Amino acid sequence: MAAFARTASTTLTRQSARGPLVYVEPGSGEAQATVMEQHLASGGQGLLDAVLTGDSLHHLNERHTVVEEDGGPVFYVERYRAAAGESYAVFAPDGAPLAEYLSGDVVELRDGTGAPVGFLRRAKDRLEIVERGASVIGQCWRQPVDLDWMVDDAWGLTVLEEPSVLDRRGLVAAPLVCRLWWSGPPRRQDEQTGLLRRAFLS
Repeated sequence: MAAFARTASTTLTRQSARGPLVYVEPGSGEAQATVMEQHLASGGQGLLDAVLTGDSLHHLNERHTVVEEDGGPVFYVERYRAAAGESYAVFAPDGAPLAEYLSGDVVELRDGTGAPVGFLRRAKDRLEIVERGASVIGQCWRQPVDLDWMVDDAWGLTVLEEPSVLDRRGLVAAPLVCRLWWSGPPRRQDEQTGLLRRAFLS
């Protein structure tokens, strides 16, 4: 994971309207990694449970793999149903769990063993990533990106402090998890920009 070994900040965005999501290093504009989306076979019982409980099918049975520019996978993110609702898990390329983001009034953050290690909380116009027993280790925020004929969401991450328990890839996955949770599909430019901006982080 050389691309994110020393990342102080990164932005998950699109560089063109029809382009893939990429992690970009602020300032240089260079892509660090690309997000590859894969549709998995139906989860069977998981899909049935979602239908019966009225859960949104958005992102169900999808895998989002983050791949470095040289083609090597860094981690992947999958959605699953938890007791409190939709949640996301982050895995190493070999399938080893790295982190979990569990939905709730406060998003709980767990490490690869399932132990609670932190949480996400809202702070003004951003989300703070807090590791238990430590301070804020990172911040995530979103902003609109103008892509000629459409507007999409970019999610930024600033690493304020190295995590002491959480695998770093679990932290770098935060912009992707936030996008899957709180961003809809790209919007056409002819939508009412003012309304979008007012509702952006509401």
